Amino acid sequence: MYLNSIIASAILATTALASPVSQPIAEPATGAPLEKRVTHYGIATFYEQNGAAGSCGQVHAESDYIIALSPSWQGSGYPPAYCGRKIQITNDGGGQSNNGKGKVVTATVADTCPGCDSNHLDLSHGAFQALTGGNLDPPGQFNIEWFVSFINL
Repeated sequence: MYLNSIIASAILATTALASPVSQPIAEPATGAPLEKRVTHYGIATFYEQNGAAGSCGQVHAESDYIIALSPSWQGSGYPPAYCGRKIQITNDGGGQSNNGKGKVVTATVADTCPGCDSNHLDLSHGAFQALTGGNLDPPGQFNIEWFVSFINL
């Protein structure tokens, strides 16, 4: 009888390990709407974080790849709609000493840019420099194309 219990337990354990586990479908953490991949064209600038928390409530180093989105994307609620979402940005050129045309980075939305229009991204020093080949002065802005990425969903 004892041997039958051991065998039955072993069969159940093997079956449990072999059975596929149902994973829930990931949803955006902040309730931001899912959209088809739409490429946007605009400009990138950079801003000083000065050790302060962004509108998403977190403090980041200047070297982190961070984005401040316009209020038209972020909305007026708390936390803002796109907090934590990833955006892929491509440097399309423009500006002086911009040695990064064609460079691509993925950065995280962590703040709101009240003065930005809907296609203007305000970047941390780290993201801006990664896209410009290390410069903060091409002269402070350049052309970009960007889209909301699904890599974090």
